[in-house]
Amino acid sequence: MPSTFRILIAEDDESALEAIAVLLEQDGRFAVAGRAGNGLEALNLAKRLKPDAVVMDIEMPVLDGVEATRQLRERRPDLPIVAISGHDYEERVLEIRNAGAHDYVRKARLATELPRVLAAVLRAAAESQGESDEHDEAAHPRRGA
Repeated sequence: MPSTFRILIAEDDESALEAIAVLLEQDGRFAVAGRAGNGLEALNLAKRLKPDAVVMDIEMPVLDGVEATRQLRERRPDLPIVAISGHDYEERVLEIRNAGAHDYVRKARLATELPRVLAAVLRAAAESQGESDEHDEAAHPRRGA
């Protein structure tokens, strides 16, 4: 696993975007790979920057977080996505989880929960990838080994 995880933040509120970036950078485990102000920017930046994970606001202009998450999961099924929202609308949280978000954090709890949740999601993804690699190795052993 890398020593610093590259995170793409998708958030339309500039002050919230900056606060999340500062929070993650101060943590030491994360580096901000890119910042998107809407879901379409997030898709384009994710393709270009290839982040280790995405923090995705649910409600954004142009393309909302639910649809952006759905499209990201189609393009990169292994990409960890943590949804965030200032609202606690159960229906929208369920929508983004069904679209492929791995977890959800309310904006009111970002400072205490986001780094922990991101680290857990990244760890689970790495373990899952390790199991996948082990499965591939068992199914297709190297010749001469």
